[in-house]
Amino acid sequence: MTAAAKTPRQSEAVIADLMMPQHANGLRVPSVFGGVIMSMVDRCAALSAMRHAGGQATTLSIDKILFKEPIWVGELVEIRSRVVFVGRTSMAVLANVYAENITQGTRRHANECWLTFVHLGADGKPAAVPQLTLETAEDRLLHEVAERRRAQSLAERR
Repeated sequence: MTAAAKTPRQSEAVIADLMMPQHANGLRVPSVFGGVIMSMVDRCAALSAMRHAGGQATTLSIDKILFKEPIWVGELVEIRSRVVFVGRTSMAVLANVYAENITQGTRRHANECWLTFVHLGADGKPAAVPQLTLETAEDRLLHEVAERRRAQSLAERR
């Protein structure tokens, strides 16, 4: 039996961390290593997937990660994610990355990431997820985008 439907808002997750020297890449003008951001994104998105599924979920794919601009050591990074589409056992999660320069009081949208997770039941096999109830125009728009992305991904596998 599948649990009651949930809204994208119910799956929202947020994680934040101050970027320190150990997070920097080895470039002459160092910025934060992309792998650090990807790890944070995957953890935050997993929380959203687990909240929606009501249990264990695992990353199936990181469908797209767009590094719009660099993030610098000393900035606060905040990841916000939520489930935007569900299949039978899978969930599409959108994660947005924000970088904040605390001393200057500026905040910017630095990255956008699309991920797919699969809900795992107690036996470790894919299990059904609750349906998604869309409340807002933004929910409906993101659902449509995710649905198109999913259709394109499935077509590419053939």
